[in-house]
Formats: sequence, structure tokens, C-alpha cells
Amino acid sequence: MIKVKEILNLSLFENFEILCGKEYLSNRVTAAVILEYESSRINYKGYCYGYFVLLSYFFATESPDIVHNALRTLIEKNVSAIAIKMLPEEHIPNDIIQLAEKNHVPLLVFHEEFMEDLIININESMKTRARYIVMEEKLNYLLFNQLSPEQVKETALQINENFKPMLFAVNITPKQKMDNVYLHSFFDHLMFRQYREEENTSDSFIKYKTGLILVCSFSEKEVAHMSQTMEQYIKDRLKRFGFKQEEFHVGYSKEIFPIQKLNISVRKAITSNIIGKFQKQAIKSYEDTGVYKYIASILRDPVLYIEIEKNINSLKQYDAEHDANLLETLIIYVKNNGDIKSSSAELFQHNNTIRYRIKKAQQLLNISDDAAYEEIALLIQSYLLHCTL
Repeated sequence: MIKVKEILNLSLFENFEILCGKEYLSNRVTAAVILEYESSRINYKGYCYGYFVLLSYFFATESPDIVHNALRTLIEKNVSAIAIKMLPEEHIPNDIIQLAEKNHVPLLVFHEEFMEDLIININESMKTRARYIVMEEKLNYLLFNQLSPEQVKETALQINENFKPMLFAVNITPKQKMDNVYLHSFFDHLMFRQYREEENTSDSFIKYKTGLILVCSFSEKEVAHMSQTMEQYIKDRLKRFGFKQEEFHVGYSKEIFPIQKLNISVRKAITSNIIGKFQKQAIKSYEDTGVYKYIASILRDPVLYIEIEKNINSLKQYDAEHDANLLETLIIYVKNNGDIKSSSAELFQHNNTIRYRIKKAQQLLNISDDAAYEEIALLIQSYLLHCTL
């Protein structure tokens, strides 16, 4: 399944004009068909919402009723969209445009593209969409189940039967929030390029949540003779596939794993991506995440995170009732590594005010003096890291 606006982002549709119905481009498409004018009797059986219909305006000059009646019938059947091939100087009657608006049917116009090529482009995109949904499900299966090494290998080879025995994963997410249409369109172009230009490729891109997982695989001999650093290899690989590095966050582990540990490599890539995003670093290795790799594990533990969430909410509630700014003070305090003087300067408050707020927060959170800063830092860093997810 695909939306009309996603179709318009495909390579062959870039010159299409939207005649009307721009607000209905979210209509879903389950089939793309060409309406042929074999005779004056056209069978419209089966045409309904979900159909993306292409037709030619060729007969409009000599037999306008055939074309115009066909358009009216399709609109009344509430197809998802109609794309009309016509000359630039030709025009659709106003009553048909008004009927399309009334029935929420976008009318699109194109001039040069071959209909058969357009059908193939849409169908290939829908096949690709179905493929990456299946691959994402397999990736989730790897990440959220206790699997034996052989089960991991078996699932990895279901994702790509050409994976070599050694591999590493890269998690790629956009820096700016992308809507699903943009992300899907980007992924469609990526899949088209990868699977059409590189048959039997030993690498795979897998859509994952709002980003992508890239799995690069190697033979043991290739690993032994890698001349580039891992980071440079990743940058070169992404550049080859059309990524603009400044637009994405990249997380990876410097370790190359056997295929039986693909799940571990993916987890480390995702963790390092999250931490890199939090620290505003474009590319981050798992080995350079420091204490945050352990904080990230807290966020994945539902019991521990419920406790963190409860403590943060108690600070927010106190602030709301007393206009106290305890949470903001703790964030600045941790940012300044527990330095009272630097925190008071940043908050434009007296040192004693900062001390009072910290002491009040300790009382609310039931934190003893013995390890107060360490507990506060862990709480605040966990909260801030969660806010980047």
C-alpha cells in the first residue's frame, strides 16, 4: 500500500501537475491501472477507492463524451486518484474538476511519460514497501527475542542471503524530523539504487522506525586487509548511496562481529546513535559513548525507568505548585559537573539558592548526602537522554 503523495515523489512522476485535490493526496493506493478506450462500452467493474487510474485524453477532441463520461464515472466511484495524459494546451471541463473536488479525488496531469513505465514504477515501489516491512519485522525479531547464535544467523540470512560471515551494523537517523512520506520516498530511491545497481549485494539497508539500519558484511580475508578506518568506510559507503552526512546522525560499533552476533551489532549501533544525537555529534561509535551506554540500558529496563519517571514527575509537580525551578536547577547543576559556582552564574542565582534547591530536591527524591551528586547525575542524564528518543 502507498499514498498518492508518495507516488508523486517517485522518479517518473516528478513532472506531474496537480490539477485539483491537493488536500486529498493522502488517499491510499492498492492498485495502479490503465483505463483503455477500446470502445464506447467500458467495464468499470471493480474500480473503487484504492485505484490509481491512468488514462489518455487522446479521444477528447473527436469523442469528448467518451473521455468526460469516463472521468465522471471514475470520480463517482471514488477512486484514489486519476492521472490524465494530455497536451499542454488541453483543458479539463470545470464541472469535472468540481465533481473531483466534491468526491475527494485528486486529478493529476502529465504530458510525456509512458503509461506502462508509470505502472511499473508504482508496482515496484509497492513491492519494495512490502519488502522493507517484512525486513523490519525480522529485525525486530532479532532484537527482542532470546535467540541462539544459529537462530540469529538463520534470521540474518533471511534478511540477505548474500551476507558474508563477518559484519557490522550502522544506525542512520535524520537530524531533522522527517514525515513518513519523505522518509519512505528516500528509502524507495535507496532500495531502487541498491537492488537494481548491485545484484547479489552483500550489504543491506533495512528500514527501522524513523531511520535505517545498514549492515555491511565481509569475508574474514576482507576484514584482515581493511585499509580504512571504520568511520571512513561508513562515510564513503553512505556517500555512495546518496546520503548527505550533514543531514543524518550515524551510530556504529568499531567491532566487526560474526554473523551469529548481528543482533548485538545492531543494538550497539542504535545505542550509539541515540547518544550521539543527545551529544549533538553527527557520527558516534559505541566505544566512545562512555557512561551513557550504561544509562541507555536503564532506559530499556521498564522497572528502572518507571522509577526515574516517577522522580522526574515529582520534581515537575513541586515546580508547578511552588514555582521553584528544581528540575532546571538540577539540569544545570549536572551540566556543570556539580559545580555550584558555575551553576549559580548560569542561572543568575546566589550560591545559597542553588544549594537550597539541590537540598530540597534531595529531600523530595529521598537521596542521602553520601552519593547525592552521583544519583542526581544519573537521574538527570537518564531523563535528558530519554528526551532525545
